[in-house]
Amino acid sequence: MQPQVTVLLTVYNGMPYLPQAVESILAQSFTNFTFLILNNGSSDGTTNYLDSLTDPRLHIIHLPKNIGRTPVLNKGMEQITTEFTAILDADDYAMPTRLERQMNFLQQRPEIDLVGSHVRYINQSGNTLGFDHFYTTHASIRDHLVLHNQFAHAACTFRTAAARAVGCYSPDFPYAQDFALWIAMLRNNCRVANVSEILAFIRVHPGQATRDLNLMRVRSADNARLAKDIRCIPGLSAAAHQATFFREAGAEYRLGNHAKALRLAWQGLCDAPLRLLINPILWKRVSLTIQRRLHPMRP
Repeated sequence: MQPQVTVLLTVYNGMPYLPQAVESILAQSFTNFTFLILNNGSSDGTTNYLDSLTDPRLHIIHLPKNIGRTPVLNKGMEQITTEFTAILDADDYAMPTRLERQMNFLQQRPEIDLVGSHVRYINQSGNTLGFDHFYTTHASIRDHLVLHNQFAHAACTFRTAAARAVGCYSPDFPYAQDFALWIAMLRNNCRVANVSEILAFIRVHPGQATRDLNLMRVRSADNARLAKDIRCIPGLSAAAHQATFFREAGAEYRLGNHAKALRLAWQGLCDAPLRLLINPILWKRVSLTIQRRLHPMRP
């Protein structure tokens, strides 16, 4: 029987968390999958560990050097021949029913192109730090992307053709390549959803690139462009549209482009002056920004 879904995992120096990630996929209740792992030039024990695995569903590619996060994801996407693609990151792991739940969802809902799930955040020792309960319907996800990414990359499964139709992971977004892909799919009229249960454990630790303060400028530049792209999503609500100007303004301010930030804030105000004080999405965004400033290491 041909596999229905490819689980794509890319890894660079993934020890000691990689074995738990791999084992969580090999132990899935849904078994009709192939597991594609790209070793992105690792120099720790990753290569030896991967070479010790014998499960016939595994397909492992060792790259001689690290080619970067976005290029290795796209190299993986080039190898995929199944209708569906599921993502797992090397320091995270999946619930045993993740593939079963998401594959059933996508097969029962042919109009949906991308599905994620709620997630539990854990620390280096596996202890719970918190949770993310994302919006679940297409409209609510679309309108709240301006708050933050409504999908955890390591909890996402999507139709391979839908991702390929927008070029997969954009090299223009070195930090937020997954967020950029979801927005591109929405701009291309894809439908999205989240399963309303926890199907993935996302590890938070100081070694992550997403926690590297040296990447602040890269992150801010990505966020400025993402806000503009969100503004172009079909069907975006008026409240979300207004909030995109302020998200973009905040990113430009952090980049030191103060005059541009002021112009964007003015555009947001002029977009609907009376709505500004009662815009629920905008004030949620303000609250979220304050929380992240007060607790920068929280998920």
